Amino acid sequence: MHILLLRILGLTGTFIVTFSVLYAALVYRGKHGERFSLFSYFISELGEEGVSQGARVFNLSLIAAGLCLLPATVLLGFLLDSFFGWLGATAGIIASLGASAVGLFPVNRLEGHVRAALTFFRAGLVMLFAFGAAIVFQPADRLVLPRGLALLNAFGILTYLAFLILLTIRMRQKQADATLGIGPSGPRPRFRWLPTLEWLVFFSTLAWIGALSLFINPTP
Repeated sequence: MHILLLRILGLTGTFIVTFSVLYAALVYRGKHGERFSLFSYFISELGEEGVSQGARVFNLSLIAAGLCLLPATVLLGFLLDSFFGWLGATAGIIASLGASAVGLFPVNRLEGHVRAALTFFRAGLVMLFAFGAAIVFQPADRLVLPRGLALLNAFGILTYLAFLILLTIRMRQKQADATLGIGPSGPRPRFRWLPTLEWLVFFSTLAWIGALSLFINPTP
């Protein structure tokens, strides 16, 4: 029962976010009629009220996805039942609340938005590390998840670290990128490192959640 519920929550949250991002990106037209680009726009710009035509759908999807992720991480901690498993569950609860808060505080409400986003990214890093360790150190006679899944954790950890390190540097330099969503009003370059890394974090997290939902062992 726990495994079925975890699978449903993980796949439902993944589908909701994927659909809303695709929809919001496809209908997006910027202040000058420009289309959305993964390499130049932050994810949060899809939720910018008054600019993004799909803002409401996108922001509601983040709230819903966070509400799906929260019990899913608790269930995963219960199934792994180890120090790292429960550490991952605790970090997952915080990351889930951060994700939902990003939807509640779109980029127009900048102070709350940045706090919510940083909460998600920092807790998400701890979540991936802890669950990755729990997967690697599972008892051989009770494998809840294939150990190979830890490779996705490792890739995700690298993307989170790269993004957070660059973000910290930009914040200390007080560069506009550190706002995590308010892009320049005029033409912008086709490629920017910080938004691109944020999208890598997004895709690596979705891939991990989708994979664990599909490959969790029904009879550990």
